[in-house]
Amino acid sequence: MIRDILVNLAQGVERDAAAEYAASLAVEFGAHLTGLSVAYEIDVPPFYMGALPTDFIDAQVLENQSSAEKAAARLEDIAKSAGVPHQIRTLSASLGVAANSFAHMARLFDLTVVAQPDPDKPGPEEVLAETVLLESGRGVLIVPYIQEKPFSAERAVVAWDGGRASARALAEALPLLHRTKVVEVFRVVSDGADAADEEGQDVARHLARHNLDAQIRRLPVKSGDSISAAILNEVSDQGADLVVMGGYSHSRLREMVLGGVTRDILSSMTVPVLMAH
Repeated sequence: MIRDILVNLAQGVERDAAAEYAASLAVEFGAHLTGLSVAYEIDVPPFYMGALPTDFIDAQVLENQSSAEKAAARLEDIAKSAGVPHQIRTLSASLGVAANSFAHMARLFDLTVVAQPDPDKPGPEEVLAETVLLESGRGVLIVPYIQEKPFSAERAVVAWDGGRASARALAEALPLLHRTKVVEVFRVVSDGADAADEEGQDVARHLARHNLDAQIRRLPVKSGDSISAAILNEVSDQGADLVVMGGYSHSRLREMVLGGVTRDILSSMTVPVLMAH
Protein backbone atom coordinates (compact mmCIF):
# COMPACT_ATOMS: atom_id res chain seq x y z
CA MET A 1 0.00 0.00 0.00
CA ILE A 2 0.97 3.62 -0.46
CA ARG A 3 1.06 5.36 2.90
CA ASP A 4 3.95 7.81 2.52
CA ILE A 5 4.32 10.14 -0.50
CA LEU A 6 7.15 12.57 -1.29
CA VAL A 7 6.88 15.39 -3.82
CA ASN A 8 9.34 17.98 -5.02
CA LEU A 9 7.80 21.45 -4.97
CA ALA A 10 7.95 23.51 -8.17
CA GLN A 11 9.08 27.11 -8.18
CA GLY A 12 8.31 30.02 -10.47
CA VAL A 13 5.01 28.53 -11.65
CA GLU A 14 1.42 29.67 -11.29
CA ARG A 15 0.31 26.20 -10.21
CA ASP A 16 2.23 23.15 -9.13
CA ALA A 17 0.75 20.26 -11.13
CA ALA A 18 2.92 17.64 -9.42
CA ALA A 19 1.99 18.83 -5.92
CA GLU A 20 -1.72 18.89 -6.78
CA TYR A 21 -1.51 15.38 -8.24
CA ALA A 22 0.45 14.13 -5.23
CA ALA A 23 -2.23 15.53 -2.92
CA SER A 24 -4.94 13.70 -4.89
CA LEU A 25 -2.90 10.50 -4.54
CA ALA A 26 -2.68 11.07 -0.79
CA VAL A 27 -6.47 11.41 -0.67
CA GLU A 28 -6.95 8.22 -2.72
CA PHE A 29 -4.66 6.11 -0.54
CA GLY A 30 -5.13 7.79 2.83
CA ALA A 31 -1.43 8.65 2.75
CA HIS A 32 0.79 11.25 4.38
CA LEU A 33 2.25 13.85 2.00
CA THR A 34 5.71 15.38 2.38
CA GLY A 35 6.92 18.22 0.17
CA LEU A 36 10.53 19.24 -0.31
CA SER A 37 11.13 22.94 -0.94
CA VAL A 38 14.65 23.87 -2.00
CA ALA A 39 16.24 27.29 -1.77
CA TYR A 40 18.86 26.83 -4.47
CA GLU A 41 22.30 28.17 -3.73
CA ILE A 42 24.30 30.02 -6.35
CA ASP A 43 26.87 27.54 -7.64
CA VAL A 44 29.50 29.84 -9.13
CA PRO A 45 32.92 28.48 -10.17
CA PRO A 46 35.73 30.21 -8.20
CA PHE A 47 37.23 31.80 -11.31
CA TYR A 48 33.92 33.63 -11.95
CA MET A 49 33.42 34.91 -8.43
CA GLY A 50 35.33 38.14 -9.00
CA ALA A 51 33.28 38.93 -12.11
CA LEU A 52 29.93 38.85 -10.31
CA PRO A 53 28.91 41.78 -8.13
CA THR A 54 28.22 40.85 -4.52
CA ASP A 55 24.89 42.66 -4.72
CA PHE A 56 23.79 40.41 -7.59
CA ILE A 57 24.64 37.22 -5.69
CA ASP A 58 22.90 38.45 -2.53
CA ALA A 59 19.79 39.43 -4.51
CA GLN A 60 19.69 36.04 -6.24
CA VAL A 61 19.98 34.21 -2.92
CA LEU A 62 17.08 36.23 -1.49
CA GLU A 63 14.99 35.59 -4.61
CA ASN A 64 15.63 31.84 -4.40
CA GLN A 65 14.69 31.82 -0.72
CA SER A 66 11.49 33.70 -1.51
CA SER A 67 10.62 31.21 -4.29
CA ALA A 68 11.14 28.29 -1.90
CA GLU A 69 8.89 29.93 0.71
CA LYS A 70 6.16 30.51 -1.88
CA ALA A 71 6.39 26.87 -3.02
CA ALA A 72 6.03 25.70 0.58
CA ALA A 73 3.05 28.00 1.18
CA ARG A 74 1.40 26.70 -2.00
CA LEU A 75 1.66 23.10 -0.81
CA GLU A 76 0.29 24.12 2.57
CA ASP A 77 -2.82 25.47 0.81
CA ILE A 78 -3.12 22.42 -1.48
CA ALA A 79 -2.81 19.92 1.37
CA LYS A 80 -5.21 21.75 3.65
CA SER A 81 -7.79 22.02 0.88
CA ALA A 82 -7.45 18.30 0.19
CA GLY A 83 -7.57 17.45 3.88
CA VAL A 84 -4.41 15.33 3.86
CA PRO A 85 -1.81 15.12 6.64
CA HIS A 86 1.35 16.77 5.44
CA GLN A 87 4.81 18.03 6.24
CA ILE A 88 7.12 20.46 4.46
CA ARG A 89 10.86 19.98 4.52
CA THR A 90 13.22 22.73 3.46
CA LEU A 91 16.73 22.59 2.12
CA SER A 92 19.32 25.18 1.05
CA ALA A 93 21.74 23.59 -1.41
CA SER A 94 23.13 23.64 -4.91
CA LEU A 95 21.16 21.75 -7.56
CA GLY A 96 23.51 18.76 -7.48
CA VAL A 97 23.42 18.44 -3.70
CA ALA A 98 19.64 18.97 -3.64
CA ALA A 99 19.08 16.24 -6.26
CA ASN A 100 21.19 13.73 -4.35
CA SER A 101 19.50 14.66 -1.06
CA PHE A 102 16.07 14.25 -2.68
CA ALA A 103 17.02 10.79 -3.99
CA HIS A 104 18.26 9.80 -0.53
CA MET A 105 15.01 10.98 1.06
CA ALA A 106 12.96 9.06 -1.50
CA ARG A 107 14.35 5.72 -0.30
CA LEU A 108 12.10 5.94 2.75
CA PHE A 109 8.88 6.85 0.93
CA ASP A 110 6.45 4.54 -0.80
CA LEU A 111 6.20 6.79 -3.83
CA THR A 112 7.98 9.91 -5.05
CA VAL A 113 6.26 12.40 -7.33
CA VAL A 114 8.14 14.83 -9.58
CA ALA A 115 7.15 17.13 -12.40
CA GLN A 116 7.97 16.54 -16.04
CA PRO A 117 10.60 19.04 -17.22
CA ASP A 118 8.99 21.90 -19.14
CA PRO A 119 11.13 22.64 -22.23
CA ASP A 120 9.81 26.22 -22.32
CA LYS A 121 10.77 26.89 -18.69
CA PRO A 122 14.19 25.41 -17.93
CA GLY A 123 14.49 24.46 -14.28
CA PRO A 124 15.80 21.80 -11.92
CA GLU A 125 13.12 19.21 -12.74
CA GLU A 126 15.12 17.21 -15.28
CA VAL A 127 18.10 16.78 -12.94
CA LEU A 128 15.83 15.95 -9.99
CA ALA A 129 13.73 13.44 -11.96
CA GLU A 130 16.72 11.62 -13.39
CA THR A 131 18.65 11.54 -10.12
CA VAL A 132 15.78 10.23 -8.01
CA LEU A 133 14.95 7.66 -10.68
CA LEU A 134 18.52 6.37 -10.88
CA GLU A 135 19.53 6.65 -7.23
CA SER A 136 16.50 6.16 -4.99
CA GLY A 137 15.78 2.49 -5.66
CA ARG A 138 12.06 3.27 -5.52
CA GLY A 139 9.27 4.03 -7.95
CA VAL A 140 9.02 7.57 -9.30
CA LEU A 141 5.77 9.00 -10.65
CA ILE A 142 6.41 11.75 -13.19
CA VAL A 143 3.52 14.15 -13.71
CA PRO A 144 3.13 16.15 -16.96
CA TYR A 145 3.55 19.88 -16.46
CA ILE A 146 0.21 20.27 -18.28
CA GLN A 147 -1.59 17.85 -15.93
CA GLU A 148 -4.92 19.20 -14.68
CA LYS A 149 -6.89 16.13 -13.60
CA PRO A 150 -6.36 14.60 -10.15
CA PHE A 151 -5.27 11.00 -9.81
CA SER A 152 -7.28 8.60 -11.93
CA ALA A 153 -6.21 5.24 -13.28
CA GLU A 154 -9.23 3.98 -15.18
CA ARG A 155 -6.94 2.59 -17.87
CA ALA A 156 -3.25 1.79 -17.40
CA VAL A 157 -0.68 0.71 -19.98
CA VAL A 158 2.25 -1.37 -18.72
CA ALA A 159 5.12 -1.17 -21.20
CA TRP A 160 6.88 -4.49 -20.67
CA ASP A 161 10.21 -5.40 -22.25
CA GLY A 162 11.19 -8.20 -19.88
CA GLY A 163 14.07 -6.26 -18.37
CA ARG A 164 15.05 -5.58 -14.77
CA ALA A 165 13.76 -2.01 -14.83
CA SER A 166 10.37 -3.15 -16.16
CA ALA A 167 10.12 -5.71 -13.38
CA ARG A 168 10.85 -3.09 -10.73
CA ALA A 169 8.34 -0.66 -12.23
CA LEU A 170 5.62 -3.30 -12.33
CA ALA A 171 6.20 -4.23 -8.69
CA GLU A 172 6.17 -0.58 -7.58
CA ALA A 173 3.00 0.08 -9.58
CA LEU A 174 0.84 -2.69 -8.09
CA PRO A 175 -0.96 -0.42 -5.56
CA LEU A 176 -1.85 1.97 -8.39
CA LEU A 177 -2.92 -0.83 -10.73
CA HIS A 178 -5.37 -2.08 -8.11
CA ARG A 179 -7.23 1.21 -8.59
CA THR A 180 -7.64 0.63 -12.33
CA LYS A 181 -10.50 -0.84 -14.35
CA VAL A 182 -8.39 -1.86 -17.35
CA VAL A 183 -4.74 -2.91 -17.39
CA GLU A 184 -3.01 -3.50 -20.71
CA VAL A 185 0.40 -5.13 -20.97
CA PHE A 186 1.91 -3.57 -24.07
CA ARG A 187 4.70 -5.49 -25.75
CA VAL A 188 6.79 -3.97 -28.52
CA VAL A 189 8.37 -6.88 -30.38
CA SER A 190 10.55 -7.28 -33.45
CA ASP A 191 8.69 -7.55 -36.71
CA GLY A 192 8.48 -11.22 -37.63
CA ALA A 193 8.80 -12.43 -34.02
CA ASP A 194 6.95 -15.59 -33.00
CA ALA A 195 3.27 -14.74 -32.51
CA ALA A 196 3.14 -16.91 -29.37
CA ASP A 197 4.07 -14.34 -26.74
CA GLU A 198 4.78 -16.52 -23.72
CA GLU A 199 6.38 -13.70 -21.76
CA GLY A 200 3.34 -11.49 -22.17
CA GLN A 201 1.18 -14.34 -20.91
CA ASP A 202 3.52 -14.77 -17.94
CA VAL A 203 3.03 -11.13 -17.00
CA ALA A 204 -0.74 -11.60 -17.24
CA ARG A 205 -0.49 -14.72 -15.04
CA HIS A 206 1.54 -12.82 -12.43
CA LEU A 207 -0.98 -9.95 -12.38
CA ALA A 208 -3.89 -12.41 -12.19
CA ARG A 209 -2.41 -13.75 -8.97
CA HIS A 210 -2.68 -10.19 -7.69
CA ASN A 211 -6.35 -10.20 -8.74
CA LEU A 212 -5.64 -8.02 -11.77
CA ASP A 213 -7.11 -9.03 -15.12
CA ALA A 214 -4.65 -7.78 -17.74
CA GLN A 215 -5.07 -7.62 -21.50
CA ILE A 216 -2.04 -8.40 -23.67
CA ARG A 217 -1.25 -6.41 -26.78
CA ARG A 218 1.74 -6.93 -29.05
CA LEU A 219 2.97 -4.47 -31.62
CA PRO A 220 5.61 -5.67 -34.08
CA VAL A 221 8.01 -2.92 -35.11
CA LYS A 222 10.70 -2.85 -37.73
CA SER A 223 14.33 -2.19 -36.91
CA GLY A 224 14.84 1.54 -36.51
CA ASP A 225 11.21 2.29 -35.64
CA SER A 226 10.66 4.43 -32.55
CA ILE A 227 9.66 2.39 -29.50
CA SER A 228 8.77 5.51 -27.55
CA ALA A 229 6.44 6.65 -30.36
CA ALA A 230 4.77 3.22 -30.33
CA ILE A 231 4.18 3.50 -26.56
CA LEU A 232 2.86 7.05 -26.77
CA ASN A 233 0.57 6.17 -29.68
CA GLU A 234 -0.82 3.22 -27.72
CA VAL A 235 -1.47 5.42 -24.69
CA SER A 236 -3.34 7.88 -26.89
CA ASP A 237 -5.30 5.18 -28.75
CA GLN A 238 -6.39 3.49 -25.52
CA GLY A 239 -7.20 6.71 -23.69
CA ALA A 240 -4.89 5.56 -20.88
CA ASP A 241 -4.30 7.82 -17.91
CA LEU A 242 -1.29 5.99 -16.45
CA VAL A 243 1.84 4.42 -17.94
CA VAL A 244 4.11 1.98 -16.12
CA MET A 245 7.58 1.33 -17.52
CA GLY A 246 11.21 0.82 -16.65
CA GLY A 247 13.54 3.79 -16.81
CA TYR A 248 17.06 3.92 -18.26
CA SER A 249 17.45 0.28 -19.24
CA HIS A 250 20.54 1.52 -21.08
CA SER A 251 23.10 3.76 -19.43
CA ARG A 252 22.08 7.36 -18.91
CA LEU A 253 25.15 8.50 -20.88
CA ARG A 254 24.12 6.40 -23.86
CA GLU A 255 20.62 7.87 -23.75
CA MET A 256 22.00 11.41 -23.50
CA VAL A 257 24.27 10.90 -26.51
CA LEU A 258 22.21 8.59 -28.72
CA GLY A 259 18.73 9.19 -27.41
CA GLY A 260 16.56 6.56 -25.83
CA VAL A 261 13.07 5.53 -24.84
CA THR A 262 13.24 7.04 -21.34
CA ARG A 263 14.34 10.47 -22.51
CA ASP A 264 11.83 10.46 -25.36
CA ILE A 265 8.97 9.59 -22.98
CA LEU A 266 10.09 12.22 -20.46
CA SER A 267 10.04 14.90 -23.13
CA SER A 268 6.78 13.87 -24.84
CA MET A 269 4.57 12.28 -22.15
CA THR A 270 1.03 13.59 -21.77
CA VAL A 271 -0.16 11.36 -18.88
CA PRO A 272 1.54 10.44 -15.59
CA VAL A 273 4.26 7.81 -15.95
CA LEU A 274 5.50 5.57 -13.16
CA MET A 275 9.11 4.57 -13.73
CA ALA A 276 11.66 2.55 -11.81
CA HIS A 277 15.26 1.71 -12.56
